[in-house]
Parts: sequence; C-alpha cells; structure tokens
Amino acid sequence: MRIIAACIAAVLLAGCAQKVTRGPEPTPEPEISGEVKPTEPIVTGPEVAPVPQPKPELKPAVKPEPKPKPTPVVTKTQDGKLILGAEEWVWLDSAKQHVRVKVDSDVKLSTIGVSDIQEFERDGNDWIKFKTSGQSVELPVERWLKNKNGSKNRQAVVKLRAKLGELNELTEFALTAGKGIVLGINFIRDVAIVDGSRKYVQPKTKK
Repeated sequence: MRIIAACIAAVLLAGCAQKVTRGPEPTPEPEISGEVKPTEPIVTGPEVAPVPQPKPELKPAVKPEPKPKPTPVVTKTQDGKLILGAEEWVWLDSAKQHVRVKVDSDVKLSTIGVSDIQEFERDGNDWIKFKTSGQSVELPVERWLKNKNGSKNRQAVVKLRAKLGELNELTEFALTAGKGIVLGINFIRDVAIVDGSRKYVQPKTKK
C-alpha cells in the first residue's frame, strides 16, 4: 500500500511540474491575404503664390451738369411801369377772347378794325353796331371824329375794356374799316413804356 501511495504522489508531482514550466502559447500571426502594393510617395511641387487680380478701376461718378436757370423775363421798369413789346395779347370783353394787337407809342388814339358798321339811335343817343374778331358788338358812341380829308364820313369812337398784363382799362377806340387793333398813347400813357425790339412781353391775362 505504501508503494502504491508513493507512486501516485510521484505522478501528481510530475504533473504539477509540467504546468509550471510550460510557457505562454504563441500568438498566431494574422494572415495576409493578397499581394500588398508598395505606396507611391506623393510628390508636391513648390508652392505657387496666387497671382493678385487687378481691381477694377473705379471711375468717379459723373455728375450731370446743372441746367442753366432761365433768365427771368423783365416785365416792369424799376419805377413800376409795365414794359410792352411791339405786339401783345389783349383780352377784349366785347370780343370775349384774346386778340393780337400792335403797340404804337406814335399813335395818339387806339384803333380797332371792324366791319358791317351800322349806326342807330337808342333812347335818343347814338349807338353803333359792328363786327370785330368774328363777334357782333353794340356800343354807345362816345364821340365822333371828323375825317381830315374833308369827307362827310365820320368816325365813331367807342369805349372797350381791354386787359393787358396788370392793366384793366376802359379805353377809347376809334373804329376803322378793316382788321387789326392798335394800342396808342391813350392806353399806355403814364402806366407803360414800349420796347419795340421785343414781342409778347406780358403774359396772357386771365378772363
């Protein structure tokens, strides 16, 4: 029995010795599948500095040239008199329209061209009927002018309201056969002067 027990003890000791002397198991190397290609080195050239782009030239904004201010029309003298041109527009109440007139400082009495003159009486007074600027007008006769050539024909003088610029005058006009209106000294005296080099200096007046 002692021999058997000694044999078993020897076997156990031999097994323990083998466990102590055995080293760690080697780690298997990973399998490499396929052929590994060598990596080509990346060749980089020298750094090129960016070329600066020229900036667009900024032109200064062109300012429009200021328009010349219109020269104010001088319609009065320094002492307040109206300046009249050789021709002007006049509003005649009797004709109910603006008419073109000539201004003549050499003519004493203003004249108006008429047609279809008819003399008649009304309430014992002399009246006259005529046409001017396409309108038929009836007015009392202020006075009669005798013709200088000795003719028996007489010339009627009537009063017409004429508006020119700031002037609004009831003015005497001698009736003459024909067309056209002339403003004479009796209209412009003390209130206006005539500049024969100009025309239509005064604006059209309102009705």
